[in-house]
Amino acid sequence: MKLKLLAAALALAASATVSAAPTGESSNYNTIDTRQPSTAIPFGAGKAALRINNSSIRINIGDGPVKHINKKYGNRPINGANINGTANGLANPTYLTVKDVNPVISFFTNPMLGQVWYEKRAANVDVYSVRQITDVKLPIAPKFGGLVIGQVKNLPDNSGVYFGEWAPRASGTPVQNSTNLNMADARRTVWYAGDNPTGRTQGLATATYDVVGINKHTPGANDFYRGTVTAKFGTTTQGTMGGQIARGADRISFDKAKIDNTKGTFADTAQGMKGQFYGKGAAAMAGIATRKAGAADDVTFGGRKR
Repeated sequence: MKLKLLAAALALAASATVSAAPTGESSNYNTIDTRQPSTAIPFGAGKAALRINNSSIRINIGDGPVKHINKKYGNRPINGANINGTANGLANPTYLTVKDVNPVISFFTNPMLGQVWYEKRAANVDVYSVRQITDVKLPIAPKFGGLVIGQVKNLPDNSGVYFGEWAPRASGTPVQNSTNLNMADARRTVWYAGDNPTGRTQGLATATYDVVGINKHTPGANDFYRGTVTAKFGTTTQGTMGGQIARGADRISFDKAKIDNTKGTFADTAQGMKGQFYGKGAAAMAGIATRKAGAADDVTFGGRKR
């Protein structure tokens, strides 16, 4: 009997330490799919990932573009310590090369992979941008015009939480230096992803999040949505949310969003809003709001709990 109790206790302890599988959502699965973890190629398996244009590879976001762009900039954002500051995205152009990213060396014919930017836009949110300017050598390698990645940082479990936007490449040969990520394209897609979805949130204490939103970002520009969002998880299977994020007069309200405490997700169908809590104790959140007015109006957002 004692052995059975011990085995049950060990099984319970083991299950409590196992993280949920990385997952996310997007406004268009055919262009960006974040529902499955990364493949081993090119940056390592089992983490939050981007699958671009139905490619057979799923890109590890944290150990791929985020890590290599940050390293390229020496962890020094172009806007310095001023999270509300504006920087000239055309000044001191920075490019990621094959030499910087060894695992993908065989994917490209041009040693210059793309123009990149790194910005710090909240105490716990960094923003990375990529403008691809090379020709892809292999069919499985992703091809795109622009990619913006918001990273929610400093989570207790050190997991990765990301949100962003993607756009296809415009016709013609890309210029060497430009902040145009082609986000005006009708195929623009918003997305979010995270390493460790919280899962059941029923019974968690009410939490307030500092949230940043992205919509057609121009590298260097202070064109973000900002605000605070409150999650009242409660003790039943459904919780409520409140607050808003805003950019000028444009606002996204969370007052009618409902939390599914059985899954740790939230939604407001009227705004095309859906999102997920991530990390231990719902330490972070991320989501999208498509708002049903076309791709140009779609917003992606994420933030860390205070």
